[in-house]
Amino acid sequence: MEFLNNIDSLIENYKGSCIVRENGTLLLNPGVIPICEHMIFPAMSKSYYKRNLLDRYKLPFPNSYLMLLEHFNGANLYTVKLNTPKHSFASILFSIYGVPSTPPFSRAPQMEESFDVRVEDLSRHPMTPDTWLKCGAYTRNYEFGIRTDIFIDTQTERVYACPKNEFDVVESWDTLDNCFCEIFNFFKNHKSQYEFNPQSIQRTSGYG
Repeated sequence: MEFLNNIDSLIENYKGSCIVRENGTLLLNPGVIPICEHMIFPAMSKSYYKRNLLDRYKLPFPNSYLMLLEHFNGANLYTVKLNTPKHSFASILFSIYGVPSTPPFSRAPQMEESFDVRVEDLSRHPMTPDTWLKCGAYTRNYEFGIRTDIFIDTQTERVYACPKNEFDVVESWDTLDNCFCEIFNFFKNHKSQYEFNPQSIQRTSGYG
């Protein structure tokens, strides 16, 4: 997968600006808000994924997504600072879900893990096909305040994007690799911070 090469290159590029947590999580370009620009979670064994994901999933698991998890257990990429009229906070532009080993509220503050694909997949519009698996999310066209979910069809491995809690396909790709590479490359031109007014969210189409 070309996307795996992108992740390897990202890690190499930030080797001089990186914090490695005790559990192996990488914080690339660390700061305050956000805590880092990229957070990449270490892969676990194939037996771990089999026991905690594959054996619990009722449909055939997509090979392309499993290949990715065997390389790294999810990631939060391109985290930026959002400034509102009252507060500033971090916003992740591109998330890839994984299979964390500890629940979020039982986890030490400096033992970050990925968003849980098993939990995230439960939140979907009722019309979403049962064969689709939610494997990530992104801020499409920098539409802050509107999360766009990424689904992979477990039968065809074609990938679709829908706004959160909607069944409205706004993007589609032939493969997971094409999807992740396109989103990853688009956000290369992001700024470190943006002004955001929650009262003026507008829906647009395409990447703009």
